[in-house]
Amino acid sequence: MSLAKLLPALLPAALLLGQTSVNAADLDGAKLFKDKTCWSCHGKDAKTPIIPTYPKIAGQNADYALQQMQDIKSGARSNGQSVAMKAVMYLVSDEEMKAIASWLATLDSSGTGAAAAAPAAKVAAPVAAAAATAAANPHAAGDKPEGWNDNFADKDSEQFQAMNLPADKENGIEVYEVCSACHLLEGWGMPDGTFPQLAGQHRSVLVKQLADIRALNRDNPTMYPFAKEESIGGVQAMADVTDYIEKLPMNPDNGVGAGDNLALGEKLYKDNCVKCHGDNGQGDPVKYYPRIHGQHYNYMLRQFEWIRDGKRRNANPDMVKQIKGFSDADMKAVIDYTARLKPSKEMLAPSKDWQNPDYD
Repeated sequence: MSLAKLLPALLPAALLLGQTSVNAADLDGAKLFKDKTCWSCHGKDAKTPIIPTYPKIAGQNADYALQQMQDIKSGARSNGQSVAMKAVMYLVSDEEMKAIASWLATLDSSGTGAAAAAPAAKVAAPVAAAAATAAANPHAAGDKPEGWNDNFADKDSEQFQAMNLPADKENGIEVYEVCSACHLLEGWGMPDGTFPQLAGQHRSVLVKQLADIRALNRDNPTMYPFAKEESIGGVQAMADVTDYIEKLPMNPDNGVGAGDNLALGEKLYKDNCVKCHGDNGQGDPVKYYPRIHGQHYNYMLRQFEWIRDGKRRNANPDMVKQIKGFSDADMKAVIDYTARLKPSKEMLAPSKDWQNPDYD
């Protein structure tokens, strides 16, 4: 169980002992290293990072490690891949940082460490299994939007295989733990737009984006190391994790804009967006159009701008043409309106304080 979920139970005892805070010495640094998903980048032994640009931190000086964590959390350090780590540090208190740093300092830094094992792919012969179920799937060969996402019809592609494999929930939970380092255990991302909400997104959209990032068809240097087969596994892992994410409840309190031009935003949305994304932003899983209601304003604003300006290589060419003439003011208005569209009640978590019980 995570520390955040233990605190309510521990508080009465702490009060009886006259304590008002948790001390670093009382915390388990090894457990925090796992619970806070530090291992997903630095390796389970803290010296087998998933890519060469992530440091080996086993045996690191405790004061130095603590200072780097604090600087990344505060924004004082923003170089390299720190944007990925900032999302993790956002959820780590100073006392927890001290405990992690102290534990890291006790580790043996010699050797290269054993390669961190990716979550196991549990279905043999994935190509054959995918082909066997393809006939019952709307994304089977021959059923694709004209001129876009051809790989969903290619039986040898990751997209086709992942969409046509039966999903294993338990493996999906294990694989998603890697993703949660940025997207959080609930799949809700960050309201500041650093990371999007994934929860509730159409599986076909998730598969496309994951496959595009793995194939370098979408530029995302922050996510790429996490998306690689060495980090999360092959097509079975893609099938499992995307099915799991699609079924997570969405954040009922997503980030929105200033709300100062919603009438214009509504008009622009109805004139330009309804055809693909639907009247309530629900998207279309068969045509790989994403669900955009309930998505964070700042994330959508950034993606919209990149698509409009030709900076997102895997964007739907129809959308690029549709929004090419939007001004910055138009863009902000329509995205603010879109961010305020609400998914149906059954798709939402019961409250903004909901915590994912799969990681108790």
